[in-house]
Amino acid sequence: MNDGTTINSKVSMKTKLSYGFGGFGKDWGLNMVNVFLMIYYTDVVGISPAFIGTLFLVARIWDTVNDPMLGYIVARTNSRWGKYKPWILIGNILNAFCMVALFSAHLLEGSAQLVFIWVTYILWGMTYTMLDAPFWSLIPTISLDRKEREGLMPYPRIFTTAASYLVGAVGVYAVNYFGDGDKGTGYLMFGVIGAIFAVLSAVVTCAWTEQKVECNVNTESMFSLGVAKNVVMKNDQFLLVVVIGFCYLLAGSSAFGLNLYFFKYVLGDETLFSQMMIFGGISGAASLILFPKIVDRVGRANLFKFALLAPLGSMLLLYASATLQSDSMVLIGFSGIFAGISNSLYWLVILLMVADTVDYGHVKLNIRSESILYSVNTMVVKCCFALMGFLVGVFLAIIGYVPNAVQSESTLNSLTIVYVAPSFLYFVAYLIYSKKYALNGSKLDDIQQQLEANLNSEVKRFNDSGHLVNDDESTITEFDYGRTDKSLPGLQA
Repeated sequence: MNDGTTINSKVSMKTKLSYGFGGFGKDWGLNMVNVFLMIYYTDVVGISPAFIGTLFLVARIWDTVNDPMLGYIVARTNSRWGKYKPWILIGNILNAFCMVALFSAHLLEGSAQLVFIWVTYILWGMTYTMLDAPFWSLIPTISLDRKEREGLMPYPRIFTTAASYLVGAVGVYAVNYFGDGDKGTGYLMFGVIGAIFAVLSAVVTCAWTEQKVECNVNTESMFSLGVAKNVVMKNDQFLLVVVIGFCYLLAGSSAFGLNLYFFKYVLGDETLFSQMMIFGGISGAASLILFPKIVDRVGRANLFKFALLAPLGSMLLLYASATLQSDSMVLIGFSGIFAGISNSLYWLVILLMVADTVDYGHVKLNIRSESILYSVNTMVVKCCFALMGFLVGVFLAIIGYVPNAVQSESTLNSLTIVYVAPSFLYFVAYLIYSKKYALNGSKLDDIQQQLEANLNSEVKRFNDSGHLVNDDESTITEFDYGRTDKSLPGLQA
């Protein structure tokens, strides 16, 4: 069997760049939806905020069933290209069509329009899980070495950060340019650009990202839904990651949902949001480029603690800008810098943490579960944005928000308070991480040593063509995976 050298082999620059670029198109579409969809529905399509908020909530309730099921299906996928690449490609293609459809709602009217909105948004959420969970599940198949992962992860995060901040920085201008007075057309053309990026980035990732190992192929293919549930519930460190992420993302999704409303109506200029995103993008990219050096100096745990607290400072600066100096680019610029650094470091480290909990679960439960845990992580992200989307929609209706009109003073004051108030959840996330999370330092090293001692009998390798192979170098097809009699202790449904 494998001598173990593939477990700690170096990740090539070709893999780092091709895997990284895969995140660009994926997150371009995600950020288009998170930043622009709500205001597109209310200010362009003319749908009530309460209706849209209800849609967001119902779609995420469906995701609590759909996302684990998709993770289960991915876990049982056996192909010559591994489990994940086929789903990355298929998911991006389908999601690209759904994204264009989302921003086509203004072309319809009446009941047909409302049904179209419901169907396209739910399908967008399903196809996003189809591409996102497999994308991040590639990490343990690229390398099982902690240092190699830390060297790999800045690349997808640089590209996803670039996508995130480019969408925010150019979105307002692009919609106005392409629409030339017709914002519906502007949003639709912006969506087409996002769809092209999604498909292109998926092709690059699937073609040139080198996988080294695929662990416990047979065991994971035997998952039942009951076992999948227990894999999540018995992994206490993953549950902590979920809670930390839930707090951070609830606060962040509140800001995402209200950003354009806050800048357009409270600060009086929505282009200020684009300028803030430029500051955030530059600082975020710089933090990712410097990540390997900084993490060696201060440690991953300290970096993550800073990432959890920095957005609290960002929101307080925006509050000061609204109440003291609404035209102050200094406050808005520093707010963007804090937010950019936090967003970049948070997503980089949290995905490393999920990979670590996969290893932890392997040692504790004798089963690997990349696709399951990353599917649940994706579900948490979408649920947070949907819950806040629902609350934002209800809130806008309650305070008397009127699209494309001068808002009353009470409406503006309420908007400012609710925009800032959820940021206390960042501090809650910081406390939970500081007090409870254990997979750092020597604990993480011990887990990797146990894996290296036991993985030789559980590893399938990829050859130079990217196909799974047996010990004799013969290619494995979807029919070659044997069943396993290995028990799953403590995981009976």
